[in-house]
Amino acid sequence: MNPLHATRRTFLKAGGAGGIGLILTAQHAPAVAEKRSPNLLFMHLDQHYWEAVSAFGCQHVRTPAIDRLAAQGTSFSLSYSANPVCCPARACWYTGRASSENGVVMNDQWPVAPELPDLGQWLSTRGYDSVYAGKWHVTGRNFTQSFRVLTPGSGVGEVTDGSVSRAAEGFLRSRKRSDKPFFLNLGFLQPHDCCYWVMEHVGGTPLTRLGSPPAELPPLPPNHGHDPSEPAPVSRRRNKREGDGWSAEHWRWYLWNYYRMVEMADAEVGRVLDALEDAGLSEDTLVLLTSDHGDGLARHGLTSKMFLYDEAARVPFIAAFPGRVKEGVRDTSHLVSGLDVAPTLCDFAGIDGLPKARGLSLRPLLEGRADCPWREFLVSDTFRTGRMVRTPEFKYIAYQGDPVTQLFDMRNDPGELKNLAADAAKADVVRDLAGRLASWEKTLDILPLKEPAVKKAGKRRRGTQG
Repeated sequence: MNPLHATRRTFLKAGGAGGIGLILTAQHAPAVAEKRSPNLLFMHLDQHYWEAVSAFGCQHVRTPAIDRLAAQGTSFSLSYSANPVCCPARACWYTGRASSENGVVMNDQWPVAPELPDLGQWLSTRGYDSVYAGKWHVTGRNFTQSFRVLTPGSGVGEVTDGSVSRAAEGFLRSRKRSDKPFFLNLGFLQPHDCCYWVMEHVGGTPLTRLGSPPAELPPLPPNHGHDPSEPAPVSRRRNKREGDGWSAEHWRWYLWNYYRMVEMADAEVGRVLDALEDAGLSEDTLVLLTSDHGDGLARHGLTSKMFLYDEAARVPFIAAFPGRVKEGVRDTSHLVSGLDVAPTLCDFAGIDGLPKARGLSLRPLLEGRADCPWREFLVSDTFRTGRMVRTPEFKYIAYQGDPVTQLFDMRNDPGELKNLAADAAKADVVRDLAGRLASWEKTLDILPLKEPAVKKAGKRRRGTQG
């Protein structure tokens, strides 16, 4: 048996604890099989770069729990955040609407439109026990009004992610299959703590609480450099980046610490998956795992997020549901958006979707249906004015009011190092993608923006959510 396909309960039986496994099975086996709505488990990490998973080929990190989930289900390689920064990305998940419609266009400053329902409210009124633990961070929406809250989050994943997974473990182990279906949301913060590492290491000798560095640090990525023809918002960010002046060794030390933080998140995901299986609930539960955005990770010489290069905009997306979702599949061709979270959950739940949700349900892809029509492009936005159009072949980036646009051939230049926007041979491609963007925006109910509800007071400090 492939160890990645072994469940926790299979392992217990094989290890001589078959009696315990049989007892667990007997406790949760229904007398008569009944058709019921599935449980929904939505786990999200914070600032997880899409490729920082050992199952996806990264040699610098060990993620046995996420690897196991990928082996049990389907993962999407072309998965993108709807808006690669914390609050906007999360508002898109929970409202199903683009940032310019739900109102959350930046962190902490613009609140979500009060008339829009969120997934917690929507599923609660349709037969689900909507439960939350961990980081929420959707501006203007008190999650205690939308969910039954097990434990709130904090701004430091190293401190509180363990309490989130333990709260989930207790919830799952006390659950009975006869209870009404649950919608369990788990907001883990790691590897977001890398932001604090960067802030604490603007210059000088790299330090860490994680111990001495290994003999060999991860290498710098091939796209550590960048094409100098960038829109002004990106170049301004580059000139103010925290890693300015770092040596190559400093950058590599930052990478090593980031991967350790990913491993911290993986351990908590593993605790939840173990509890789900031990409680006999895995066969009744759709599991989704994704991230709000990625991290610069020295690509293009950047850290953090809030830009549209792949390292910030591209995120992992894995779905598993025994007997319902294709196992061990890595989908490398279909474009997936954070806007697809709400339609997918509602579709599997068998309920009507959120009003005017802009994404697509992934259910047809996950179930392996033949001849499934799919989107030809997706749109992400950031920093209020930035827009990205992604097709399987190209990425087009434009900022409103900025004369500089970017076009990357994603098949031949996956590191996004050569801007082809000014290439006469690509003029038709630029025109086509700009037209697709204009057509997409015409379909949206744009929300007029007022002055920020919250003004940021100085630089964000360690220990606050970001």
